[in-house]
Formats: sequence, structure tokens, C-alpha cells
Amino acid sequence: MATVGLHLLTLGLVDDDGKIIADASKGLSASGIYQVTSAQLGTKSAEITNLGKAGALIYGNDGAVDQLTSVATPSVALDFNNLPFDITQKLLGRVSDGKGGYVPGAVPNVALMINTRTIGYANNIYWGFARGNVIQTGAKIDTNTQDEVRQDDPLTYQSFSVDKWNGQAVKVYYDGDTGFDNSAMLADVFGGYAAPATSAGH
Repeated sequence: MATVGLHLLTLGLVDDDGKIIADASKGLSASGIYQVTSAQLGTKSAEITNLGKAGALIYGNDGAVDQLTSVATPSVALDFNNLPFDITQKLLGRVSDGKGGYVPGAVPNVALMINTRTIGYANNIYWGFARGNVIQTGAKIDTNTQDEVRQDDPLTYQSFSVDKWNGQAVKVYYDGDTGFDNSAMLADVFGGYAAPATSAGH
């Protein structure tokens, strides 16, 4: 199915048991999830690779007769326009020295969901990854010329297999499917995430 655009990207830190870390200090927010909206100038691209992998061929009677099953572990090349500094450091697991400096620490588990849409924007398609690591492979810094020279925030997400998805590393959701439940999807990808309760009349 053809898709149009990158509508929204959502991130969350999860613990070793795959549960969302709903804490403004230890996680990405009080609810646990962080949505990259137009306030952060959005996400430019999210290129998913290694969604499928051909298994080794089995030969018999002088020909290929079968294929071994292979589990793919996709990675995502992410390009953000202006991801906040503190969010970036949390995703990478960098630790503050309390004086403005950050050094590499334990790399946290990150859940990721990418929202695109079908042609005509009739329906949403979501790519969910329940656990993985975010890495920064490099940083490019250029001088300004007559024009301002701006660099994006390129990060790489490496997904991991999870037991709750039968050892798979990715799950695709389609809101045009009978029985689709947005809350259930968010709880599935982001380890039991529940939307914060709102007061009546607000």
C-alpha cells in the first residue's frame, strides 16, 4: 500500500521488562511518551530498512525446494529538524555531570512508533517497535556563509525482538482494520502506556 508523508513520530523509554517509564525525570515525560510535533519542527524522515530477510535456501533433487525462516531486525534512520537537547541525551543514555556536561552511560531501551497515511489521507498506518536502542554515529558542523547553515539531528534506531510479538521486532497497525483500537496499540508498543486522565469539564 502506498503511503503519503510522515504524520507523527512518537518515542518512549521502557524498562528492562518493556514497561513504559512514565516519569518526567527518568523517562521522556510524565506520561512516558514524547511526540515530535511542529513545536520541534517535526521529523523530516524515518527510513526503515531490513524489514525482511531471505533465509538460506534448502536444496534437494538438484534444485531449491525450501527456505529457512529468518527473523528480520529492522533499523530506522531518523532525521529530526530540531529534537530538544535534553530528549536527545535521554534517548542516547548520556549522563549529566551536573555542570552542563554529558558523558555516555548505559544505553536505554527505546520504543518507537512512526505514523504515516494512505493516499488521500483516508487512513493511518503505524509502524511500531517495542524495544531498541538509539545511537548517534556522527555530527556534522558547518560554517555559516551568506546564508545560515543548519544541520539536522540524524539518529539511528536499532530494533530488537520482543517476546510479546513472538520474537518479532516490528508490528504494523492499520486504523482501517475492523477492531482497530488506538489505546490498545499505544499500550502494546509503549509497554502499558495509558493516556493521562483528564478532569471533567476540561
